[in-house]
Amino acid sequence: MPSLTLAQARERSRVVQEVEAYALHLDLTRDHDLTATTTVTFTAVPGESTFLDLQHALEVEVVLDGVVLDPAEVHRDDRVVLPSLRHRSTAVVTARLPYVTDGDGMHRFEDPADGEVYLGCYGGMDVNRRVFACFDQPDLKAPFTVSVTAREGWTVLSNGRPEGRPDPDGGAATWTFATTPRLSTYLVTVCAGPWASRTWEHAGLPFGWHARASLADDLDRDLPGLRAVTEGAFDWYTARFDEPYAFDSYDQVFVPGHNWGAMETPGCVTYRDELLPAGTTPRALARRRSMTIAHEMAHMWFGDLVTFRWWEDTWLNESFADLLGFRVAGEVGAAPGSLAEFDLGRKAGGYAADDRPSTHPVAPRAEDVPDVDSAFSNFDSISYAKGNSALRQLSFWLGDETFLAGVNAHLTRARFGTAELGDLVGCLQAVTDRDVTAWADRWLRTTGVDTLRVRRDGPGPALELAGERPHRLRVQGYAVRPPAGDAGAPVVDEAWEEVVDLSPEAPTLGLPEADLVLPNSNGDTFARVELDPAGLATALEVLGAVPGEHPRAVLWATVLELTSRGRLPVPDLVTALERHLPGETSEIIPDLVLARAVQAVHQVGLPTQVPPLAERIGQVALTLLRRPGVPEALVQTATGAAVSTLHDTALLRSWLADGAGHGPLSQAHRWEVILRLAELGSDVGELAAAEAAADPSAAGRLALLSAEAARPTPEAKERALARMADDRTSNREVLALARGVWSAEQRHLVDPLVERSLRDMAGVARRGQAMALVAGRSAPSFRLLPEQLAALREAAQADGLPPALARAWADLAHDQGLLPPGTSPAGRP
Repeated sequence: MPSLTLAQARERSRVVQEVEAYALHLDLTRDHDLTATTTVTFTAVPGESTFLDLQHALEVEVVLDGVVLDPAEVHRDDRVVLPSLRHRSTAVVTARLPYVTDGDGMHRFEDPADGEVYLGCYGGMDVNRRVFACFDQPDLKAPFTVSVTAREGWTVLSNGRPEGRPDPDGGAATWTFATTPRLSTYLVTVCAGPWASRTWEHAGLPFGWHARASLADDLDRDLPGLRAVTEGAFDWYTARFDEPYAFDSYDQVFVPGHNWGAMETPGCVTYRDELLPAGTTPRALARRRSMTIAHEMAHMWFGDLVTFRWWEDTWLNESFADLLGFRVAGEVGAAPGSLAEFDLGRKAGGYAADDRPSTHPVAPRAEDVPDVDSAFSNFDSISYAKGNSALRQLSFWLGDETFLAGVNAHLTRARFGTAELGDLVGCLQAVTDRDVTAWADRWLRTTGVDTLRVRRDGPGPALELAGERPHRLRVQGYAVRPPAGDAGAPVVDEAWEEVVDLSPEAPTLGLPEADLVLPNSNGDTFARVELDPAGLATALEVLGAVPGEHPRAVLWATVLELTSRGRLPVPDLVTALERHLPGETSEIIPDLVLARAVQAVHQVGLPTQVPPLAERIGQVALTLLRRPGVPEALVQTATGAAVSTLHDTALLRSWLADGAGHGPLSQAHRWEVILRLAELGSDVGELAAAEAAADPSAAGRLALLSAEAARPTPEAKERALARMADDRTSNREVLALARGVWSAEQRHLVDPLVERSLRDMAGVARRGQAMALVAGRSAPSFRLLPEQLAALREAAQADGLPPALARAWADLAHDQGLLPPGTSPAGRP
């Protein structure tokens, strides 16, 4: 059945005047499927008909206003038709629905560590119609009263506070939850299993963190930090927002099989449990997890309290939450320098997305999102990274106090309701004399990336805007002095800083003299930076000496983006790493620069360049590891980079036994070593078997799949591809297998498999929207040959291809098509 269309949603909203309440009961006691009973009471236009969404259901029973309807007549095409409505109607739908392994529905997971079973409906677009019958569109909000019959010994979590826990020794028992405020259907969640739970009270509310029982020790290890960022973010939001927190509790759950980083289901936020790793949590992951925690909590206001009316305004959720996630995690001390981390690690994704044919405005018009499948594709770097940047620019342009006043007015005006772009703009316009309406039209209704160019073709440096939007930003100028002696690095001093305004009406501005001019030095706006040729050469010489973490991050981001677009040769990037990273004092810069550099080598480098350039990056990582007094955060970062790039198998094997000089390897790094050894052709059969026995966790099982798929034999690749295409393979397993298969250093083996994989992944994508994204992410991560690129373009245009996969492949083909041609000694680009 095609996805819900905007026209159908508007028609249903016309007929259904108000959804008064849902009562939802789930029976989760069986092994293969659940029974869902939905009772929905609503007012409607008398005599009209409408429908409930219900997908993949079996044994459906429907009662409308006390009348039993024939399911053969009313249940078809993933919908339950409700005919001849009264002004106030009650529909009761009971159905049996299968569990899933792809995260889209009631996900079932059996933990290999202890055999325990976990079930979870994590919410999201088009997901909950696979769990219960509902009016599955965001504007038809209603209170939910949820009850769940679960197995003995299980804990059940949902959006409301439990109103009494069953006797843990009483066998299967029913959990009941307090009625929620008005929610959109996509925000309902239920998670059930023998969770390890850690609860406390803060600000008069119950809080909790939960994880699989096998992760209890890891949860306890990280709980102080998890609790600190949760409370810090909660206090930040409640101090600044006029609207109080709207729900009766705040649980957070690490769950298996999640397709996203997290989901903002109110009162019970779910996170992919890879965010709680076994053994140790690297500092870089802890920082990003803190940003995710703050991001999801922002959704309690942006998305849960106030919800978009139709899916074109997802940015009203995601852009705000993305901005606040980074800002708040930094301001509460969980992730210092978080905005610099965004500018170095995330903003480039927005630039790339905005260059592609698939780009769209941050806030498209409703008619440009004609159905849910189209909307699904808009959960991308435009809605997140660009939208985040646009709101950050708006706050800088208006001033933070004014911006927050308008936001508060918006949240109060639309509380427990729905909103669209015009509602927010009107509230902002009411608190300022600046023309927010015109600003929004230019920034939020248009596509494309503006560029800030430094020019030196006049008497002094000048800054030029190429684009159609106004920008307010900081610009910094630096003076470069030679080293004091014959050896050493040049000395860089900040000469000046200015806040400037550029617009299409005033696109050029003269600047004071400086050896290096850096526009947007603190990431205030969304625009590419294009240095003058002399400035770029200077930057490559002195980058590591530039004062200030944030300007250095912006300079690194500029160099990395030039490389990813084929504008700077990859060897020049690696030379910059060799010159500047060994002395870097920032916590965030080595982590992100090393990761992005490895990615650039694989995606942009010619096949013959990849091994030697990867090795050079590995040697930089070794230099960092050997630095006196190296901090633990850098140890984890450098170890990961070294393991993925070095070719010294004897050294890597020694690390399994003795560590990399800073104590034993983490469990994750042990598996990375085994994967790398397998990729390089070492016989790791005994090593992998021993590691799997010592680490029977879900993460270990996936790592073993990756290692087996990385073996450089045709048989290993054949087995991996066949399993990826199997309908029984879970979302996590597909990605783990792809990670091992597509080695940029095994091109002789994997090049002949690319076109076959395109055919296989088209079939995988037809399992559902989330699996279509998984199929897109499982594409090769190396630079494609011309014939492979042609096959990719053809595959992306095939009839009947799920839209999410069609877009992923078209975007990949576009990005690869931008790279300049090149040849290797083998005659292959």
